[in-house]
Amino acid sequence: MKNILSIGVVILLATAIGCSSDNGTMPIAQMKTQQDSLSYAYGVQIAEMLKQQNKTLDADMVAAAVKEALADTAQLSLEQCQEILIADQQRAMEGMKNESEAFLAENATKPGVQTTASGLQYKVIQEGTGASPKAEDTVTIHYTGKLLDGNVFDSSVGGEPLTYPVGQFIQGWIEGLQLMKLGGKMELYIPSNLAYGERGISGAIPPNAALIFEIELLDIK
Repeated sequence: MKNILSIGVVILLATAIGCSSDNGTMPIAQMKTQQDSLSYAYGVQIAEMLKQQNKTLDADMVAAAVKEALADTAQLSLEQCQEILIADQQRAMEGMKNESEAFLAENATKPGVQTTASGLQYKVIQEGTGASPKAEDTVTIHYTGKLLDGNVFDSSVGGEPLTYPVGQFIQGWIEGLQLMKLGGKMELYIPSNLAYGERGISGAIPPNAALIFEIELLDIK
């Protein structure tokens, strides 16, 4: 809800994005004054916020809406805008929920994939030989997190490993790490209710998204 409200507030406060020329093309912005630069900076911030939410929008329509709203001639009220944005968010959430459930249902039938009582799925890539961590332990790991489309949203590989208390991870990790042994490597397939649920992470993880993590357990303390 905060994201939806912030879009409306920023757009209404923006001092310009620019408007279409007579031939229907968007002119290149010319920043000749401090006000031009300020206006352009607001436009960039709006665009970045929209990109973080993975929205594909008509830039000309966005620009027209800003121009009309600033002139108090907007064709939609703030209440109507809010209804449209909420409906769009709900459609996206429902679509991701269905996609995640379908993925997990199919994935559960694949060789090597096991499913726990909570719905967590995992596959052992490399069996460890040491101890298994407990919820009160601190572990050192390398990990890669992916969305269902294969896009990597976070990874420690190629950098420093992560050292963190087991009990402070998302629920899917708390359970999954305790199934591992020191030196082992596992792939976790985490339902959204064991990950970031309906809130997701803006710009990185959509609401209701199931997630895939590859984790290597390096140390337990």
